[in-house]
Amino acid sequence: MAISTIIVTLLSFAGVFFGLATRFDSMKPHFNSLGLSSLSEMPAGVRMLLGTLTSIFGGVLVSIWIWVIQRQTTVGVTGLCAPESGCAVALSDSAHNIIPFTNLGYGLFFILWFSILGFLALSLYLDPKLSGGGTFLSIGRLMSLGGIVIAVIMLVSQLALIEGGPVICLLCLILVASNGTTFALFHQMDGDWSSSTFES
Repeated sequence: MAISTIIVTLLSFAGVFFGLATRFDSMKPHFNSLGLSSLSEMPAGVRMLLGTLTSIFGGVLVSIWIWVIQRQTTVGVTGLCAPESGCAVALSDSAHNIIPFTNLGYGLFFILWFSILGFLALSLYLDPKLSGGGTFLSIGRLMSLGGIVIAVIMLVSQLALIEGGPVICLLCLILVASNGTTFALFHQMDGDWSSSTFES
């Protein structure tokens, strides 16, 4: 695995993990010990919006890398992961790396998908009192649930359908985790918005 891929993997994982950590009030003392006291003082909804943005950042970063590897394997051999690694094997099979019934690769699809989710989360982060905030959160929850379904289809196809499988692609696992974390955060924020505890 190339050093650049290792860095992308670590940054993406850190973004997803940080996003998940913002969901729990029990993490406040840890944020304080890391010098992030301003984060622990934020209202729960705003803190989770920041976590959603970091999780989406991790998802976008890993999606870009998946797309680049898919493009490289289309024209030749990728230098971003070892030729015999799970990522190279999983992402080089073009027949199983497109969304069913479309001609859109998983990497490019998730770049676009996370961009829309990022717009929703960033709009609310910049204006937590946005009049259509509840609608934005509902759309984000529904879209991130759809993202989970598509990411799981990608993972199952890699485990069950690729020749020489099952193969495990660490980047793809992080992509699934990013979708799951984003959904969990949107779901929690949507519930908080409905019960008027979003900014408590």
